[in-house]
Amino acid sequence: MVALIKMIKSISRSFYYNERKLSLGDASCLMVENYPLQLAELNQSDRLQMLQKMAALNPRTKVNGLHIFLNFDPSNQLSSGVLREIAKFYMQGIGFGNQPYLMYQHFDAAHPHLHILTTNIRADGSRINLFMKTSSFQSLAKQIRIRYGLLTGGEGNEVAPASGSKPAYGESQTFRGMAKVLKAVLGEYHFTSFAEVNAILGLYNVQAERGKEGSQMFKNRGLIYRLLDGAGDGVGVPIKASALPCNPGLNMLEERFKMNIPLKLGLKDRVISEITLALNRKEIYNSASFCALLKNKGIDVILRRDAEGRLQEITYVDHHSKCVFPGADLGQPYSANGVLRGFDANQKNIGADRVNDVLEFEDRRDLLALSHLPAVAETKSKERRRKQRIQH
Repeated sequence: MVALIKMIKSISRSFYYNERKLSLGDASCLMVENYPLQLAELNQSDRLQMLQKMAALNPRTKVNGLHIFLNFDPSNQLSSGVLREIAKFYMQGIGFGNQPYLMYQHFDAAHPHLHILTTNIRADGSRINLFMKTSSFQSLAKQIRIRYGLLTGGEGNEVAPASGSKPAYGESQTFRGMAKVLKAVLGEYHFTSFAEVNAILGLYNVQAERGKEGSQMFKNRGLIYRLLDGAGDGVGVPIKASALPCNPGLNMLEERFKMNIPLKLGLKDRVISEITLALNRKEIYNSASFCALLKNKGIDVILRRDAEGRLQEITYVDHHSKCVFPGADLGQPYSANGVLRGFDANQKNIGADRVNDVLEFEDRRDLLALSHLPAVAETKSKERRRKQRIQH
């Protein structure tokens, strides 16, 4: 489970975002906690006014709300009852167990996730200051994983988007195939830049484009999506982001970039470990063997080369943790230059091993020859004595 806490100034804005999802059938309000009435007894206005009245008790505090996102791996099959228990445990863990809050389950992504809306103003008008270190949040998430037996990436059956089959131009309907990929990728993966989201989309023959810098589309923050062929070139007619489901435009992507930053915390260790193990194997001395080995571990490696074919950048897409990591962000040994140095070292080791093999063969040959010398010498001696006897 990964969580994101967003401090907000407008409770009503976040409230109506969730309520719109509810009205469209893309969400369900599973719980109200610390309200004077039960969920079934509250209408939309009642649900909002409780939070607004609490927030109004401290007019000096402008940032008076929290919009919390709890995300679970797609391999988890969680009932409504379990989701309620997890939400209560989490809210208690961050110090908001006694605050009124609303919990919604959303169905607009391939992975289970919750939205929780609350206020940081207590009934006495005092403010709750949320100061928790990253280690504390990670510890709380670990407790929840253990307590409720949650699966994490790699424990389920999928290591790629459930709907991530590659659409091919002329073989499938462009719009439907592209929408299917975007729903899976944008809903499941944690990316924090435009280059990172394109790294994942490229694995499924899709690319997002802003247009050339200085163009009208670029200035207007427009965005299009197009299909790619096997060589990575655009084919067919591009589709505007506004025409696709969920309108995956630049504003939406940039919002996801910010949301995904904390979701990637603590998830790079597995990738670093697998890269290190790969580079420690002497038979991994080129990009082909390196990429093939990591692909078997559920990690796609995207290489960017210059016009002369020299490796410039390397990006890793981990389908277990659903995260994208530029090599440079993982550390120098995992960047393009670091990996190339690893290949060079392995090539030298292979060369040294071949020299050692030759020397060992020559040593064995010399020993074999030496082992036959006494027998040869003895044979020659016997021949001389035989000839001497014949002469006499």
